[in-house]
Amino acid sequence: MVPGHHHSNAVDLTVGGAGILRYQSGSALDGRQSPRPFLHPVQTLSGTLVTDSEPPDHSHHLGISVAFSDVSGTNYWGGRTFKPGEGSNLLANHGRQQVTDVYSGKDSISENLDWIGADGGVQAIERRRIQVMRHADPRAWAMSISSTIRPADELDHLDVSSSAVKGRAGAGYGGIFWRFPRDARAELVLTEAGTGTDLAHGSPSPWLSLAAVVAGRRASVVLAQDPGMTLPWFLRTEGYLGAGPAVAWDTSRTVSRHNPLNLALHAVVMDGAVDSPALARRLLDLHPMLRMQASQPALTHR
Repeated sequence: MVPGHHHSNAVDLTVGGAGILRYQSGSALDGRQSPRPFLHPVQTLSGTLVTDSEPPDHSHHLGISVAFSDVSGTNYWGGRTFKPGEGSNLLANHGRQQVTDVYSGKDSISENLDWIGADGGVQAIERRRIQVMRHADPRAWAMSISSTIRPADELDHLDVSSSAVKGRAGAGYGGIFWRFPRDARAELVLTEAGTGTDLAHGSPSPWLSLAAVVAGRRASVVLAQDPGMTLPWFLRTEGYLGAGPAVAWDTSRTVSRHNPLNLALHAVVMDGAVDSPALARRLLDLHPMLRMQASQPALTHR
């Protein structure tokens, strides 16, 4: 991958001269996938892949992206929509995210986006930033994603919901979502709550560690929210491997100009297995962005 180079609506980012991820605009995606920018491929320093895009099981899963199944009636997640009493069906309600302004360097991307509803009108505006960084552990590199979403100027508010809010058990997904490769097999799931998927799914743990085997090679991703944030973790390890903080886990969120939706996800991507909570915490303690935030006042979740 070429550092900081635009090609086919994509940008490659590097750490220490090594290309480790590609950010794609998603503009050529099918409308039923809710077209949006996404990160893929993302890989460890040794080249092990840790994302998937358009897998056969869920063609609307796009590496790492920001997506919700219901924003005031528009599906920005892609695929089918769950409706109480009817189940999941493919509806003509898909939106898309369109980049309006972007700046990229070798290790960061900053951009503005319009969230365009199924009727063609702009529902929301977003400011997004992605940064990749060296990590003190030579096996790892670090990343931070931040986003602020507000209603479009002519709208008073937005309602952000999920399938779980509408009655589908365990389907509280929505926010920054990380889809792992289709052949990834989770070996060890760790959180502050304990070990295993059952404890991690829905946990308000400040961090989540996933050690997996991908194409016969071990790789780990340790995820964390901003200090003070307590969004529950959505986690799937059966059928496919995917994770992210869930904005509307069991209740919808109202977003207004004076109360925007602030999202953040920090990651340490490492070759090998994170095999203990102590190692997961140490890797996060050495994350450059989290070290900087540790001395700042904690954010509150509203």
